[in-house]
Amino acid sequence: MKQMKTISSILIAGIVLLLIQCTHEPASTYSEEVVCVKAEKLVETEASVPIHCSGILSSKRLIRMSFKTGGIISSLSVEAGTRVKKGQLLASLEMTEIASQVDQAQLAFEKAERDMLRVKNLYHDTVATLEQLQDATLAYEVARRNVDISEFNKQYSRINAPSDGIVIATLAEEHEMVGAGTPVVVFSELGSEEWVIKAALADKDIVKVRKGDRAVAVFDAYPGKKFEAHVSQLTETADPYTGTFEVELTIDPGNERMINGLVAVVNIQAQNNQMVTLVPPEALLEAGGLQGYVYVLEHADTTAKKVPVTIAYLDNHCVAVREPVNKMGLVITEGAAYLENGSKVSLVE
Repeated sequence: MKQMKTISSILIAGIVLLLIQCTHEPASTYSEEVVCVKAEKLVETEASVPIHCSGILSSKRLIRMSFKTGGIISSLSVEAGTRVKKGQLLASLEMTEIASQVDQAQLAFEKAERDMLRVKNLYHDTVATLEQLQDATLAYEVARRNVDISEFNKQYSRINAPSDGIVIATLAEEHEMVGAGTPVVVFSELGSEEWVIKAALADKDIVKVRKGDRAVAVFDAYPGKKFEAHVSQLTETADPYTGTFEVELTIDPGNERMINGLVAVVNIQAQNNQMVTLVPPEALLEAGGLQGYVYVLEHADTTAKKVPVTIAYLDNHCVAVREPVNKMGLVITEGAAYLENGSKVSLVE
């Protein structure tokens, strides 16, 4: 029994000693990690920032052909890809109503002509007045013009090829009801070697573009190949639906075969010089699209600051950004990948 009490006393004394040691044990100190980096002022230069856009390739002479009057399509004798000769019939309307209008106008004209001759004879016999003769003559002229109108509408109730060419697309089907002026056939003239790209620009870009500005276009159909182009036409008003401005670029196809509808990615070398900063690729982080980040170090400071930048273009072994980052401090060019906003750094030579 006495032995058990001795063992208990020893255990209690050990626990008390352990608690005392834990209470007086010095707290561990934490030292913030310092990253060794290199930083420098970057090169600033004045450059023409290219404008990026995409567009659709088409022949310069592309005609959307339609009927003068509305009606039901009686025949559509072509389809996309059909080569046609000048004057060949492409489509026509059901002519029953149109022919009746022509006949009606002709009958009205014949009656007006008879009335005018009768009033003229009566006028010579001093039975009819001058005013009656003038009214009859006017009615005759109106009826004659109505015949001309009906004949014109009849003529343009048929779509004929204006020249040798190719049908790019048909936008309607036989027996379909179409309105006056609704495009039915898209036609491209053969022998026209001029190709254009039609693209849409935002208002902030259209003001920088001038007619004659050079451009470079690329197509998925011809990977790795660049085509020279230039701005040939600019619109002065925005599209009411999209709010963008259309620009037309004439492209040099070289010896390659061009097809209407190819999608092009275009860089326009607009004459809009501005200052850019050339950033080494290793200093640019989290780049996505035209956005990225760099770290700058303010003078007499040891804390890295994360700064967003906008990519203007790629220049050989550098990335041109629009922001004047030199004004914010030294740009960290080595070691940036190991930093976070607010990281402590140490400059090394």
